[in-house]
Amino acid sequence: MPTTTEAIATTWSVSCRGAHPKYWLPATDVQRWEFTLGPALNDSGNTGSSVVYLSTIRLEVQVVDNSEQTEPRLYLMGAGVSFPEHLTVQSIDILTACRTICSNLPQLDLETFPENLRSKCQSLWPLYQESRGRADNYRDVAQAVVDAAIAAPPVAWMTSGHPVIFDSVSKILLESGRARGWIVQVVPAVSCIDTILAEVEYDPADGLVVYEATGLVMRRLPLVPSFATMLLQPSAFNSDISHYSTEWSPNLAPLRDYLLQFYRPEHKCAFVRSYSVHGGPARITWIELASMASAPFDAVAGSTLFVPSAVSEPSPGRRGEDLPLA
Repeated sequence: MPTTTEAIATTWSVSCRGAHPKYWLPATDVQRWEFTLGPALNDSGNTGSSVVYLSTIRLEVQVVDNSEQTEPRLYLMGAGVSFPEHLTVQSIDILTACRTICSNLPQLDLETFPENLRSKCQSLWPLYQESRGRADNYRDVAQAVVDAAIAAPPVAWMTSGHPVIFDSVSKILLESGRARGWIVQVVPAVSCIDTILAEVEYDPADGLVVYEATGLVMRRLPLVPSFATMLLQPSAFNSDISHYSTEWSPNLAPLRDYLLQFYRPEHKCAFVRSYSVHGGPARITWIELASMASAPFDAVAGSTLFVPSAVSEPSPGRRGEDLPLA
């Protein structure tokens, strides 16, 4: 304890500021509190003759008010179909500024990042549990991202493809972040729609309908046979259970039967899997609609189903291989 002739010398200075002035709150609206300690006076009103330490405690805190945020706390980003070569310059700039990068990419893929980004990466791939409800997996992953954004913003959620094209985690994060009053920014990225159009050499100006395969059938959504149709996630058709490591094959008969209401049985469609650095070369497998349910696992896994316009058959020189009739 300090005596009347002695005081404790302590200096305390704290400053809570954003991680990067471009992508987080600027160092404004700083409140300061200052306290001075000692020396204490003796009864005569004079300080003692011993050495006296004069100290100031200075506390400097930046007040963060969500209602006045000018920069995002959470970024929803896409790694593209072929990571890392599909990352944009804008994405790299934002990832550099973020304090944490949460991703559903495996840790081995994230190791291709340079050290300044790799050290900030957190792979949430282990949270995607096999043979578990996909919605439960998505909620756990989204909660992990929210926790990171609370602890040390700004945070990036980097998912495969485009952040808001058929990505349930991004949808949860967008809704929950806005509900908390956060600024959440969606960053453009290369999606499978982009790469598949390139693989099949189709111009969507001629008409394009895009659905999730299960949703198309379950909701009896309309199709326009004169337009091309792209059906995402046929490998997960009619299943709400995750199948990440097992060779599970869906029953595509209900999808086939629904499509037969709009197209002839001999109409050719293609299972398309785009090229990626880690996934290998592109694969396009053409098959008659009537035989679609018998397509092998290798053709369906990780693919999107492309159904050309009924009034414009695929050209003889089209890319890909033809499966034999069932």
